[in-house]
Amino acid sequence: MSRIALVILCLVKLNVCFCQKLEMQLNSINPILKRDTNGDSIRKYFSVTLYNYNNFRNSKKVPLAMVAFYSNNLLVNPAFVKEKIPDIVKYKNDSSNSIGFFDAYSGKYAIPIFDSSGIIFTVNGINQYNAHDYEYRVIENNRKVVLPWTTPKLFWKVYWMTKIANPKEIDTVTAYLGQFKAAYGNALVLQIRRKDSPNRLEVSMSALWVRRAPRVVGVFSFAQFYDFLQLFKKQWMPDKYMRDMQDWTHDTTLLHTRHQFNSNENSIIFYLDDVVNSKDAIEYNLVHGKDSTGWRINDFDLNFVWLKNLAPGNYQLKIRYSIQRENVCVYNFTIATAWYQTIWFKMMWVLLSVLAIGFGILLVRSNNLKRKIKIQGLKNQLVQTELKSIRSQFNPHFVFNALSSIQGLITKNDSENATKYLIEFGDLMRDSLKASNTEFSSISKEIKMLENYLNLERLRFGFTYQIITDENIDIRAYEVPNLLLQPLVENAIKHGISSLKEKGTLIVSFVKLEDNMVVSVIDNGKGFSDNMEIKGFGLQLTKERIKLLNHTLYDQQISLTIRRKNDHTHVILSFKNWLI
Repeated sequence: MSRIALVILCLVKLNVCFCQKLEMQLNSINPILKRDTNGDSIRKYFSVTLYNYNNFRNSKKVPLAMVAFYSNNLLVNPAFVKEKIPDIVKYKNDSSNSIGFFDAYSGKYAIPIFDSSGIIFTVNGINQYNAHDYEYRVIENNRKVVLPWTTPKLFWKVYWMTKIANPKEIDTVTAYLGQFKAAYGNALVLQIRRKDSPNRLEVSMSALWVRRAPRVVGVFSFAQFYDFLQLFKKQWMPDKYMRDMQDWTHDTTLLHTRHQFNSNENSIIFYLDDVVNSKDAIEYNLVHGKDSTGWRINDFDLNFVWLKNLAPGNYQLKIRYSIQRENVCVYNFTIATAWYQTIWFKMMWVLLSVLAIGFGILLVRSNNLKRKIKIQGLKNQLVQTELKSIRSQFNPHFVFNALSSIQGLITKNDSENATKYLIEFGDLMRDSLKASNTEFSSISKEIKMLENYLNLERLRFGFTYQIITDENIDIRAYEVPNLLLQPLVENAIKHGISSLKEKGTLIVSFVKLEDNMVVSVIDNGKGFSDNMEIKGFGLQLTKERIKLLNHTLYDQQISLTIRRKNDHTHVILSFKNWLI
């Protein structure tokens, strides 16, 4: 096991070294610098420091000036960087004369580098005409020479105007030494000397690669918004040359860290130590129990994170710089729950609200329902009166047709069948009278009455019939209007198969189509047109009855269609939404 652990440790170290190895790009100029014509791109992506030795001030010779270009994504307060990153003091240069604005570091100590873009060095005072007089080298961690003394070979237009190569003329060309990168924790020192004075340095600058995580230096609720504005003003108050500058991160009056907040303090600003150039530089992830926002880009291009409309509970705010995602700052805080935000209060409030809303809805619906019932009652009374009137006409019509059939049997001296017909007729009349008191009856009862009627007519005409029901239809549970099918079957016999005698066939089917029921009466008779059907008294009464029934039904409707197909007449009753 110890050997395996040792191998893993070696692999990890090897991977780290491989990912963060020393790089020196000496043979090409950085494309941003190369393409820039007016300095806009440089100012957008880089901070710039100009540095030279002031021990040449008493001489007639103007000293060389080194210019460093490094990423401006992240900036530790330049005026107090040696207190915040003490390791940069280890790489102190000679007494310096540096020029830098509030967004750049002095060249007196190592310039802290935080991202993989590294640092670019140029030297004002060296050009293509005098480069052979100078040489430079690079030392790692003040111990190891990683680039021996080398003569400058690349040249670039001057970014910072000086008069060094020729004190009477403005320098137009500068020596481009290269772009340098190192592993985190390491430093590079770049030194320049004249070849004819090898024991004296003309100028030197250094850079230190630093691991950096955000640090929360102050927390403000919305009630402390004025203090937040005062601190923000104090941060940016110094003039650009940083005269009389104070370290605002040590302000004990305005800056306080808190981890407990009241229920009404749900809009919180977390103020960070370091200055950023864009909102993309800061990423945060807010964890609340099992919920998480996931890593997201900050909403502001300034050094604070503003969280709004937070619910009560325990939170963990994770903050990192996008250039160093492996270094994360974690800040825990809690927002208290107000009495009106407790579960019990919410349950009671919801219950009371539901009861109040329900009572109001019931009251409104009750009044509307009473009014509708009153109106609908009057309409239904009229419709029911008309339906009873139509239904009362069915029995005389049916009795007349039945007696005609019996008369036909007696005329043929078929006393036996006439007797059977009278018995079947009596049973049918009894069932019809029982059903006459209600508008609807079960499908099974309607089928029974149809079978009684068909058996009567079969005695007279000798046809065959079949009644088919879909197994998905519960014929005992679902109802249809009483005697609605009988006139259709009667018309199929009278106008269709009566003349065919034993060759006549009649099929009555009940089929389920989703929530609808379709009843078909199919015969193989000669058929009849729709005009002929309308003239039939029974069919005319059926159509009027369906029209009136549809007035009393709401989501359910009945329709009647007749068509001729394959030498068969199809009379179809469609019951919409009947099987819901």
